[in-house]
Parts: sequence; C-alpha cells; structure tokens
Amino acid sequence: MKARIFSAALLLLSATAMAQTPENEDPVYVVDSVLSTAAIMENIPPDQIGVITIAKGRRAILKYGSQAANGVIYLETKPFARKRITQLLREASPAYDSLLRKYPNDSSFQYIVNSKLVIPTNETSLMVLDKKSLVSLQVVTARELEEKYLIKGRSAGVIITSRED
Repeated sequence: MKARIFSAALLLLSATAMAQTPENEDPVYVVDSVLSTAAIMENIPPDQIGVITIAKGRRAILKYGSQAANGVIYLETKPFARKRITQLLREASPAYDSLLRKYPNDSSFQYIVNSKLVIPTNETSLMVLDKKSLVSLQVVTARELEEKYLIKGRSAGVIITSRED
C-alpha cells in the first residue's frame, strides 16, 4: 500500500511540475529506457510503477539535447526494474547468479535491504539499486534465514547493503 501511495505521489508531483511549465516546454519522458510521451506515462497503472526519477540540468541536456532543458522524467515499470535489478545482482555476485540458476526465478527468495524486509508493497528499496548504490550482497541459506531473521518458507535470503542518499 505504501509503495502505491509513494508511486501515486511521485506521479502527482511530476504531473504538477509539468503543469507549471509552458506547453511547448515539456520535459523529456523516458519509460523503460525508451523515449516516450506524457500520454504513454499517464496510461501506466500506478501499481505497475517501480521507480520514477526526475533529472534536470547539464547532464540531462548532454544526454538528450536541448529538448531536455526542462528536465527528464524517467519511469521504470516494475517488470523492467525487476529485470534490471536481477541483472545487476547477477553481475555483482556469483553466489546470487548460482542461486538463480538453481531456482528459475526469485519469487522464493527473501530480500533484505539495509536490514529491512522487502515485501511486495515495499519494493522501492530494491528497485532503486544501481551499481553506484550497491555496497554488498550476501546470499544466505533458508536455514540461516530462519535462524537469524526468523523468516520461514523461503528458499534463500539475499541480504543487500546499499548507500542511502
């Protein structure tokens, strides 16, 4: 529920910011790493939004040209963000890669980011990970997960430490 409220709030914030710019000076929209339009962004259901990032300034203009003078709004859907995170974690940890080879998907894993359980309604801490923010990753067995964290019914645990900005 909190993730939905957070996502809806971010969408509302970006819509409010867009409403304050003249029509011919819209920001650049990027959905799942593809240039997009405001109309496409508006049609994404809030429960499918993984991450929204707003970038402004010189870097945005260097990447997207003068059309980004009013900023860039990046949106990643949950499926896209999950694929990106899976790839990041596979590259960061041979143990995680092995775990995914053993179990075809991560639905039976328990993620813990900065000592907080990641649950379906609170995936933001996992979805905002990138190479710069990932500090460490440790794979723990189901037994360790149960003994140390009192979590039952999971195949393994993935303990992540990240930089919090």
